[in-house]
Amino acid sequence: MTHIPRLPTLEAIMNGSPHELVDSPFSNDKMEAWRAQSLALGASGALAAFHRLYEMVRNDAADASARADEAKAREALVAHLCDQVAAMQERINRLADALEERQRADEEKARQQHRLDEEEITLPPDISEKQASAPPKEIGDDTPTPDGHLHSVAAKEDADNLGDLPEELRELPDPVPEPKGSVIPPPTALFGS
Repeated sequence: MTHIPRLPTLEAIMNGSPHELVDSPFSNDKMEAWRAQSLALGASGALAAFHRLYEMVRNDAADASARADEAKAREALVAHLCDQVAAMQERINRLADALEERQRADEEKARQQHRLDEEEITLPPDISEKQASAPPKEIGDDTPTPDGHLHSVAAKEDADNLGDLPEELRELPDPVPEPKGSVIPPPTALFGS
């Protein structure tokens, strides 16, 4: 703080006589020291009061801002929780629908099985007689397994020598046609001869 030469210092006011006339920023004329000191104390008290008022307003504004931020954060959290609950409810609904569908399918399957169980099955007479006369035996291949030895194969007896061709392929044209075209020998460059 700088000292203004026309004004007395604080030490001069404190050590001097209270009735001495001094220059003061509160008046254009000189005034008693005690009066200048009282005005200075009152002004400093007012400044202190203004300072306290300023701090209260500033703190209130900061508290209001913090409450607003807290309210926004709470709103965001509630919105997030609502979204999660909605998603969970949608999933539960899908699972419940799938469960109901499965139960309907199981009930329909059980009804069909019950109908099939109630239905009497009558076997054809030849099968039921055969089963009654002889116990069933396992169905298998009767051909012997090859053992590696040579054996003779019976020739097929076919009068026209056409084998087992279907009827539409058995009729050959009277003069058997000759193959058409020619065979081109392979290029020697590819086979290295």
